Amino acid sequence: MELEGLSERLAFTKTTRQLGIRNTDSMRAAFPLVLETVRALNLIDRIATSFLSRDTFEDLDLGKRNFLRVFIWWTVLRRSSREDSVALLEAARHVLGWKELRELEFVFGKVLAFNLGRFLQNTQDPERTALSTLNRTWFVSYCYRTFGRDFALKYLKATLTAPPTYIRINVSENGQQSLIRKMEEERVRLGAVEGLNGLFQVLNSQKPLTLTEAYKLGLFSIQDKSSYLSTLVAEPKKGEMVLDMCAAPGGKTSHVATMTGDEATIYSIDLSRRRMSVWKKEMRRCKVSCATPIIADGRQELPIDRSFDLVLVDPPCTNSGAFGKTPSMKWQMTPDTFRRLCQIQSNMLCVTAQAVKPGGRLVYSTCSITPEENELQIEQLMRLNPEFKLERQVPFVGHGGMRGLDKCQRLYPHLDGCNGYFIALLRKED
Repeated sequence: MELEGLSERLAFTKTTRQLGIRNTDSMRAAFPLVLETVRALNLIDRIATSFLSRDTFEDLDLGKRNFLRVFIWWTVLRRSSREDSVALLEAARHVLGWKELRELEFVFGKVLAFNLGRFLQNTQDPERTALSTLNRTWFVSYCYRTFGRDFALKYLKATLTAPPTYIRINVSENGQQSLIRKMEEERVRLGAVEGLNGLFQVLNSQKPLTLTEAYKLGLFSIQDKSSYLSTLVAEPKKGEMVLDMCAAPGGKTSHVATMTGDEATIYSIDLSRRRMSVWKKEMRRCKVSCATPIIADGRQELPIDRSFDLVLVDPPCTNSGAFGKTPSMKWQMTPDTFRRLCQIQSNMLCVTAQAVKPGGRLVYSTCSITPEENELQIEQLMRLNPEFKLERQVPFVGHGGMRGLDKCQRLYPHLDGCNGYFIALLRKED
């Protein structure tokens, strides 16, 4: 993750392949250790630098620094028994070598005796909230200003855990019950999501979803409730021309294909060749034949000389609504990257608005909760392109947008049991 900038899951998958690890029980035990250490990185590093100077900590090689992080999470935040902590330490001495860890032995002793409650009492708000909710201090202050302290605290606390997992059924309504029984036979228990037909919450799974036979056959896709909702709102129809911007890894493209019986014409654009290779695998798995992949920069003039009935724009964003699911994004988000992403979103909307035919629809969505990435982008789009008008969304299961844009739809992890999300549906007048 540190060397290549990969997300938790991508880095973990790559590492297990490099090491030739096939035991799923080992992987299921190890991944939460990685995920939760990354989630608590600010607090862990603050604890570490209470024992070591910041320069000494940052000068440690990757193996020692990151084992110390894991050890602090395991001992202080997981609250493991002293025996379990010592067992982890012995394992590290075996893997890294006792000589390699010798200079940190005094730190390990201090970690074993560390009192987290007393440590947090010695900090002041907003830093105390940042450490206790595992978020950046500047972002905590931003949330206080934007949403008010009470609402912000509830949202920030919700980022401490991942939201539920959802799957989208890729079979007809008549075949759903048969598929549910098949999933139960594979030790996966599902619950229907009220108001969102075809979407199910994973209540319990005794094996990785991607290893089930139903997944391999393309009978379902893993998709968050919020993302699923944005495609429902778009209402793609058979025979329509559809443009899916920032389409990889393919969740929305395959959902549009499912909703139209694979009888729409979809152009899916993404800048990343690596992500588009994943998109192609997903289309093959879901048996989608109506979509064409195009590698291009959505901020530039589109390489397609035609207009579309439906344009889906899901641009790069801060992922502030998905911090619970991908905590590494918290540490990549800085005020500078925030501003840069807002500019990318603005540029992409300007380009894609021109691709919507008169009478067509544009659906803009992000997995972010910030108004700068959401309502402010829509206000600018309508100011520069007055032919676009907001439409009320169906279904509407979330909360009205900010700044008076109540036809937009917002979802929050602490209120809706999913990633934080924003959806705007606009129609271009004839």
